[in-house]
Amino acid sequence: MRTHPLAAYPAAWTICPMRFLLAFAQGGVLSPLLPLLRETYEVGYGELGLLISMFGLSRVTMDVIAAYLLSRIPLFGLLWQGIVITGVGSLLCALAPGFYWLVGARVLVGLGISITTLAGLTAIIESTPLTAQGRANNLLEFSAIGGSALSPTLSGLIASLLHWRAAFGFATVFVVAALAWVIFTREALEEDTRKLTRKPGLDGHATANREAASGRLGARPPQTTAIVIAYVATFMLSFTWSGFLSTALPLYGGEVVGVPAATLGMIFTAGLLVDLALLLPVGWVSDRLDYRVVLTPAMLLMAVALAWLPQAQSLGGLLLLSIGIHTSFAAWGMPSAALAQLSRGAHLRRTMGVYRFLVDGAVVVAPWLIGTLVGRYGYAIPSWSTAGLVLVTAILVARGLRPARG
Repeated sequence: MRTHPLAAYPAAWTICPMRFLLAFAQGGVLSPLLPLLRETYEVGYGELGLLISMFGLSRVTMDVIAAYLLSRIPLFGLLWQGIVITGVGSLLCALAPGFYWLVGARVLVGLGISITTLAGLTAIIESTPLTAQGRANNLLEFSAIGGSALSPTLSGLIASLLHWRAAFGFATVFVVAALAWVIFTREALEEDTRKLTRKPGLDGHATANREAASGRLGARPPQTTAIVIAYVATFMLSFTWSGFLSTALPLYGGEVVGVPAATLGMIFTAGLLVDLALLLPVGWVSDRLDYRVVLTPAMLLMAVALAWLPQAQSLGGLLLLSIGIHTSFAAWGMPSAALAQLSRGAHLRRTMGVYRFLVDGAVVVAPWLIGTLVGRYGYAIPSWSTAGLVLVTAILVARGLRPARG
């Protein structure tokens, strides 16, 4: 451990295990439980979509508040408060006497996850030097995806062996472990973040250099058409993840194909593991060639998988569908990479703010909309309609999302 390049930066070793543990309670725990929740509470598809959408809405709301809290509350205090809120929400999910109690509990989980995500990312950025930022952020992403890959299998298995309430209870154990880890590493984390304030001159010089470079690069006017296409791709990726991987596909597997919760969780875990394995190679290809080379085929694959969804009537078909859609999400970071190149200098922060709004906004809209459409028209029309929109987006990316020219 001490020989690892990031061992000199304790914030990475505090935040990344925390993100791994909290990822279990974030979303993966819920997916294989959706058919069981619908049966228990006797609710429709639209209500299940609302359950997922409210989680996203609470995150969007808290993102604004947490940014303010960062300037008012010490970093460690904000971390443990967010973890406690997440833990309370997870426990209330396990004890929810009614469906809308469950919705409220998931709102609490969303609020807590939003706080810890922003505080953790701030700790990583502020305490890690520029020469290690890439490795630290990759480790953070792998931690989140690793926890998300583990949670559907464990959640589905526990629900099959015990009860779906036990799955939420087990998620609470992960949250408690995250709190224990942050408390255990508190001294190293606080010492690491204090080092930043002891060297304001050095950091100020580095910041000035970055701003000057950004100003030189940002003299060129932004490429508006390409930026809009990147925004569209961002929204469609997030919409598909929230509307299908988190909502329609679990319901389709449980109710149409008849897959039990434990097996359903394993199917999603298999897809997430493929996504995890492809992240670094896809990023390497994008850096060496062009983000269109990665994003265009990924969105074409996504469109094909969505169009094929109503024909996946077997366990093997469902597995291939999960792997296909998850494979396309290995290009998740390409729109943000494009935006970083297309909008520089003074435009960059505003552009990335719109990017985060679109990601979180799709999380709010997609589950409710897709759930409602599935309840009224079945799975074919929502799948084919979304596949058509993704196909159009792929064409726009291929033709219009051109790299910025120096």
